[in-house]
This record gives sequence, structure tokens and C-alpha cells, in this order.
Amino acid sequence: MWFPSIEFILQIYKRYISESSNCLINVNGLKSTLDKSKLGIPFHPLPTIWDSVSILYKEIVENHFFIDGNKRIGSLVAVLFLNFNNFQFLPPIGDIFKMTMDVAQVKKSFEDIKNWFRQYSEKVIK
Repeated sequence: MWFPSIEFILQIYKRYISESSNCLINVNGLKSTLDKSKLGIPFHPLPTIWDSVSILYKEIVENHFFIDGNKRIGSLVAVLFLNFNNFQFLPPIGDIFKMTMDVAQVKKSFEDIKNWFRQYSEKVIK
């Protein structure tokens, strides 16, 4: 399974959000999120792709690792994560915005997010 690195996320951030070199304000938090998405939580089974994408999305959106653009970068990283792992994410128009705003306001549970990604993702056969 492909996982983003901090360097990859920073490149995406600089390309689509802001060219600022001081955009990342919590490098340790982002590093922890990337580790958790890849390795899971100690004494739990390894995360599924749905666990991993949900961890990346939820934690980037909620935890404000960046000065600005946390919701946008969290959404973009989640979609790219699925894409690089051969899934196409096709929610209804406006759904990403609505879900992201709900996640930012802590109105969605981890299971809600995981089910949302699972429901609107399709495996791409190459």
C-alpha cells in the first residue's frame, strides 16, 4: 500500500494551497498521523485502507497541522491516497465540502468517515 510522506504532503500543499515555506506548524503531529495511518494503533490489527484514509483525512482536518488550508489539504491528501492505491473516490457533488465541514466541527465519528470513503470508492483495475 502507498502512503504519503511529509515531503509529499508539503509539495502538494505548496502547489495547491500556498507557496509559504513556513506552512507546517506541527510537524510531530503530522508525523504521528502518518505513522498511525500506516502502522495503526499499538495492540490493534493493522489498519485497512479505509482505516488509513480516514485517519489521514480526519486528523489533518481536525488537528490543524498547517497555518492555513487544513481542510483543503486533508481532503486532497485523502483523495490522492485512494487514487495512488487504485481507488477512485466519487462522492456526490458537494459531499466533500459538507463532510469536511462536519469533520472540522467534530460532528462525524471515525466510523462515519470510514463508511463514507468505502461507500463512494471504486477499485480501479489497471
